Amino acid sequence: MPLKLSSAVTELPRVGPAKAKYLTKLGITHARDFLYTFPRRYNDFSKITPVNELKVGEQMTVQGVVKSAKSNQGWRGRRRLLRVYVEIEDDTGVLNVTWFNLRFLMQQLGTGRNIAVAGTVEQDTRSKQLRMRSPVIEFLDGTGEQTHTGRITPVYPETYGVTSRFLRYQVKQALPLLQRLPEYIPADIRERHELVGIHEAITTMHFPDDTDALEVARRRVRFDELFFLQLAALVRRAQREQRSARPLPVLNLTQFKKQLDFTLTAAQLEVIDEIATDIGKPVPMNRLLQGDVGSGKSVVALFAARTAMADGHKVLYLAPTEILARQQAKLFAKTLGEDSVALLIGALPSGKKRALKERLRTSDPLCVVGTHAVLQEDVQVANLALAIVDEQHRFGVEQRQALQEASDDDMVPHLLSMTATPIPRTLNLTVYGDLDVSVLDELPPGRMPVTTSVVPPGERDDAVVHILEELHAGRQGFVIAPLVEESERLEAKSATEAYGEMRKLFPDIAIGLLHGRMSSEEKAGVINNFSAGALQLLVSTSVVEVGVNVPNATVMIIEGAERFGLAQLHQFRGRIGRGEHQSYCYLFPTSDEAVTAKRLQVLATTTDGFVIAEEDLKLRGPGEVYGAAQSGFGDLQVASLLDYPTIKIARQEAVKILKNDPQLDEYPILKAKVEQKNLLTHFE
Repeated sequence: MPLKLSSAVTELPRVGPAKAKYLTKLGITHARDFLYTFPRRYNDFSKITPVNELKVGEQMTVQGVVKSAKSNQGWRGRRRLLRVYVEIEDDTGVLNVTWFNLRFLMQQLGTGRNIAVAGTVEQDTRSKQLRMRSPVIEFLDGTGEQTHTGRITPVYPETYGVTSRFLRYQVKQALPLLQRLPEYIPADIRERHELVGIHEAITTMHFPDDTDALEVARRRVRFDELFFLQLAALVRRAQREQRSARPLPVLNLTQFKKQLDFTLTAAQLEVIDEIATDIGKPVPMNRLLQGDVGSGKSVVALFAARTAMADGHKVLYLAPTEILARQQAKLFAKTLGEDSVALLIGALPSGKKRALKERLRTSDPLCVVGTHAVLQEDVQVANLALAIVDEQHRFGVEQRQALQEASDDDMVPHLLSMTATPIPRTLNLTVYGDLDVSVLDELPPGRMPVTTSVVPPGERDDAVVHILEELHAGRQGFVIAPLVEESERLEAKSATEAYGEMRKLFPDIAIGLLHGRMSSEEKAGVINNFSAGALQLLVSTSVVEVGVNVPNATVMIIEGAERFGLAQLHQFRGRIGRGEHQSYCYLFPTSDEAVTAKRLQVLATTTDGFVIAEEDLKLRGPGEVYGAAQSGFGDLQVASLLDYPTIKIARQEAVKILKNDPQLDEYPILKAKVEQKNLLTHFE
């Protein structure tokens, strides 16, 4: 049977069931996936160099014959180690090569066999002879084009059982299938932006002739990846605007403000106006509210909930953790009334849970607060007008579908997504392109920026003394640790270890311990005691990232700070600085090298969440910062979400196509690709 783009990988040579299982971890299940698994980097082995012209420290390829080959068995610690020693000779000299634990090589490296090796040239410190260790090897017995040496060689993402060498071989087997791959970017767009054809681009991405050709190919692939992100987002927006939602009358803002014991900021008032306009329409709102930690997102969400309930409807508030769910339920109940707010979490007794689910089926107005896990239960919500999702980047396509199914009619609930992780403008234009975006860009009056210091391991005494001064002044603090318990593998302080240390350092201070292995009731008890002031110092893992609001907390230590991302560190820091007193955050890295690292110094120099988010995006990539599994970031192998010029061009072209052909009827291949993308990924 001839090979097709849709052929299972097991139909390719050298791919059995076991290998197919390994390939699945790289997202390779069909023949076409080999073509779209692009190299993560390249080794330039294009310099085929005589032995007498080799240069130490450079990547080069040597072609010659095997002069001798031998091996010996040794030990490295407790591990058995096989060394293979080979002398390769050309017309100008001899190169010594060593491989480790490649037993099969001894069976193939017969004297006189023609081979090529490619790698970095070294000089033996004793003999001063040139050598290579563990170079790429290729046998030159045939007449075919070299795949692994003598060229710019691709290096692919690897996993157990799948090497770059194997992937290079399989990609070469799959390349003829490109003739069956249709060109999906319209010709006028390609001509306008001088983009090469997809066949040439993919071939060159895998096996470039030179760096100039590679850059031309990368430019095409970058455009494709960003173009489809744009197109998919814009199609989702158009589909949403065709659905129906309950239009909600404008709430009397003056009355709402009277219920608050603080003054709304100008930014909050502006966002409230945007939300009121959205939910007043008969099409579902899909708005993303970005607000730095402490910017007052909760009161904006409270306004939206109050509006829906005043018109007799239900509201579903989904939080990422039970800690935050409990806190928000308490906050909402102050304004909406105890009887109008219900908490639906896993720890709720089964009898109360059944009664609450029955209440949800009635038409009575109610705000139910729970975690994202609520949607995994059999919940039917009558008269659902608004859903509020906190920390929206954790909210994927399955949850969105479940949210729709939770409503007992065809009306789509208005959706307000919120995040405290600031999103750079390039993501707003791409991944979040189907959402309307609001930004809370000012803190409530009286808030002072947190002073942050990166403290070397040997200089922590002053920080500890200052923390004790703050605690003796009646204030509270946090100690954050990356692990629950000690680990032999990881050089990082655990929460239990830090808890023991703090009790010794501060024997007269009431200290609590909080981590994810505790039951919901235990965690709630610790949080309540800390909030009430019964505990002055809280030692915790990352479970305090969101949802702990104690205005009296003014100091924080973050142990093993280099083990957290910048955005997460910024979230931790947001637990303090919520009151009238100056607050201080001390980053305690585990090594002096981490102290000088640029990454941590960013936290010490700025409290601007958008600056921090941009830097985090550069350093870690979007998948780690915003969550890869449900966000489509995995589709971006070549493009960067910081590449604003290409993003802008791709968006303009996507808008133009949809303006002329909203259903993409004239572009069936584009339509199929967009439908597949929106089926598999979600960008909210």
